[in-house]
Amino acid sequence: MPYVRLGDSVLTLYAELLDQLRAADAEAAVHGLSGSFVSKEIRGRTYWYLQRSEGTAKRQIYLGPESPHLLARIDSATAHRAAAAGDEKRRREIVGMLEAGGMFRDRAAIGVVLRVLADASLFRAGGVLVGMQAFTTLANVLGVAFEKSSLRTADIDVAHDISIPLGITEPPDLDLLERLRASDPRFFAVPGIDSREPSTSFKVRGRDLRVDLLTPAARSNPRMRPVYLPHLGVAAQPLYGLDYVLEESIDAAVIVGSGIRVRVPTPARFAFHKLWLASIRSASEAAKSKKDLRQAEQLLNVIIDDRPDDIPPAWSALSARSSFLRGVKASLRKLPDDLPHRLASLVA
Repeated sequence: MPYVRLGDSVLTLYAELLDQLRAADAEAAVHGLSGSFVSKEIRGRTYWYLQRSEGTAKRQIYLGPESPHLLARIDSATAHRAAAAGDEKRRREIVGMLEAGGMFRDRAAIGVVLRVLADASLFRAGGVLVGMQAFTTLANVLGVAFEKSSLRTADIDVAHDISIPLGITEPPDLDLLERLRASDPRFFAVPGIDSREPSTSFKVRGRDLRVDLLTPAARSNPRMRPVYLPHLGVAAQPLYGLDYVLEESIDAAVIVGSGIRVRVPTPARFAFHKLWLASIRSASEAAKSKKDLRQAEQLLNVIIDDRPDDIPPAWSALSARSSFLRGVKASLRKLPDDLPHRLASLVA
């Protein structure tokens, strides 16, 4: 058996965690005040500020002179935070139970970075986890456990399609690199091949923790120059084929800390994308190609067993991408014979 199916009680707990994360995100969007409330006495009057820590510095946002209306808003926000703290404690308990039930739990360092990305509205603005981080998250979404040795990673790849309207018009208070440095001062921008172009990768000095920002390649950008993401204050590296996995994505919970709500590709599209990647990698990337094939094989076995109706629409979307489809078919020939046969029965 290429995977272990987790119990129904674990899947129920996962659904509860995801529901709670959705509710918490909705509440945060409504209240939207993070930081501590401080007051100042100036010429006999009291004025209130929202104080936030930004790295090693503190920033104060003026709220206004003291009034019954403002004090009511502060009291409401304070009460909301108290309730939210209780909800967060419950989510931490659920995360612990999910790990005990067999779900994959990410390293704390990964969780810190994903929390920074989530707080920067990256996922709310359309960002989607791809790469190994998406694979580990999809294993939990599908309610299965793969071998632990194939799940460890220190790379976080996030893709965003800039052609999708964001609904976010104001520039960020801090760009993403500054936010990452607030969580770990050792983060630095990895220089690109052309030093004149902005970095699209950020790494922790002395560690193997890295964040890469990606975006689908566009015909209007034939030289594949980094594309600026105004809502994050950083740039993303264009890559071919990403549009296929970004066209359809789903909510998911990353099992770490108190849980983090993210977006991931649908399992079937992610699996087919992995097959395509394996077909185009160079000889020097043989190890990566082998890993792509293994991930696709693992996911497809689960999807065919548990979610066969997901296969036809994901396969149909390949028809408009002839070269993509050829690569997927070439990689399928490298998988165990029974898997392509089972797949063919669903897409015939």
